[in-house]
Amino acid sequence: MTAERKTVLEDLAYWAQEKPTAPFLVDLHGGQQFPISWAEAAETVDHTARAICAHFGGGGHKAAILSRNRAHWILADLAILASGSVAVPVFTTMRPETFNYVLDFADVELLFLGESTNWAEVKDHVPEGITIVTLPGVDAAEGDITWDEFLEKGEATARPAGHALEDVATLIFTSGTTGKPKGVMHSLGSLGRATHALVRETKTEFGWHFFSYLPLAHLAERLIIELHALSTGGTIFFNENLESFGADLAVAKPNYFFGVPRIWDKLTQAVIAGTEGGADALKAALTGPHADMVAAAVREKLGLASVQKMVSTTAPVPPHIKEWFQLFGLLLMDGYGQTEILPIATTPEGSNKPHSVGRPPEGVEVRITEEGELIARSPGCSLGYYKMPEKTAETFRDGWVYTGDRAELDEDGFVILKGRVKETFKTAKGKYVAPMPIEAKFLESNLLDQACLLGHGMPQTLLLLVVAETAADVAKEEIEAHVRERVAEINAGLERHAQVGAVLMAPEAWTIENGILTHTMKVRRDRVLDQFGDVIDRTAQTMGGDAVLTVEFL
Repeated sequence: MTAERKTVLEDLAYWAQEKPTAPFLVDLHGGQQFPISWAEAAETVDHTARAICAHFGGGGHKAAILSRNRAHWILADLAILASGSVAVPVFTTMRPETFNYVLDFADVELLFLGESTNWAEVKDHVPEGITIVTLPGVDAAEGDITWDEFLEKGEATARPAGHALEDVATLIFTSGTTGKPKGVMHSLGSLGRATHALVRETKTEFGWHFFSYLPLAHLAERLIIELHALSTGGTIFFNENLESFGADLAVAKPNYFFGVPRIWDKLTQAVIAGTEGGADALKAALTGPHADMVAAAVREKLGLASVQKMVSTTAPVPPHIKEWFQLFGLLLMDGYGQTEILPIATTPEGSNKPHSVGRPPEGVEVRITEEGELIARSPGCSLGYYKMPEKTAETFRDGWVYTGDRAELDEDGFVILKGRVKETFKTAKGKYVAPMPIEAKFLESNLLDQACLLGHGMPQTLLLLVVAETAADVAKEEIEAHVRERVAEINAGLERHAQVGAVLMAPEAWTIENGILTHTMKVRRDRVLDQFGDVIDRTAQTMGGDAVLTVEFL
């Protein structure tokens, strides 16, 4: 992105002129590629924007998108922005009550419907008065008008003027880990400035390949994949589904790959599971005389042989996972931001601070309050929360965004996250415990995949754990012995009030589908309490004093 191009729409117009026939968006179906060129994308966005204006009779209205990541998701998004209307992305995993709340609260009047895993659940919860446009590949009977029919409505409509640079252009709803989701307002200007900072820090080269598989309804994927590619003239390949992930990755050959901690863990576990002799044998091969050849084979197996930059967000990547990727010959860099403000921190090349999420890039300032909360300000700051002035006043104060994250800054200005302010709890001993650093220590184990530390009002903390998929065949006795050993090691380094007094082993993995993970793979502690409340209460009564550590499989 150059200083002359301030918005994503200017980027689209630029590349449509510079390389009109080059592929911009590539849908993958059954191993086949279905590309849309820059010129075709620009023409479709223009026609759709005219149709939106014809439908609404002007700009400023709200239009939602509910679809898996597909080329038409981005075409609809850009068209809404170009029409002067406000884009409201909706997650394909959203539950009916939340879906209804978001569309109603956001005053949505138009819904672009693509393939969505939750449509059968939520279709009866669409608020009255919303027109549904079915995107290509969706049964026309599911909506009011098809994409092609809708485009015809704009044929006699003049090109819309669009948004002023600092107008509200999109509402991105938070995952709602506490309370109802909040609609974060961004303008074309704030999105453009955030993208500019990302490109500058990443040193992205023009024409790189990107792979889109994480929800575009989340601002991280939208910025890091959609807006990033638009800024740099890149090509976006869309993963068809989970089953075709590996095959699609091999076709896409991404130069830039974005993920979240759970993805890196799963990729690592897949490599370990495919290695005879397990983790020890793999590490020996990756540090032995043929290490370069073995690492190249691993990258090829993962579909990441062409990757030049890899970035992770939403939570810090455990150091042991970063170490694995370093052995694979892939530098895994953390990035840190929030829907309200991004980026906040990025990992510079050559950094060797595995416990950090990077340092503020140029133009970003951070501070730590007396209460230990990280606050930040930057050109990529949002405009506040839609129809929530009280919440806006709480978070946005005197030009600073109060992130809600506990953090420290090291001597070089690198950010070390310590967990969420609101997740910190006080045990019965009257002292506070921050759960995230303790959970991270347990997740350094190859046998464990997810962790949730609780303890509000309890004699000691109580830990819920999920066994890793790759350890499904390991005997319970062996897992229990391992857990007891890890508790003893980790407790030895903790203050008395923070030490783990009991462990419960969850019966299944926590997922978005069973309601325990958010759309961004974060654990909903309230849902853990709801699901396991009775056994947590019963177990808490046995902790404290000289009680023997309880390890129970649920």
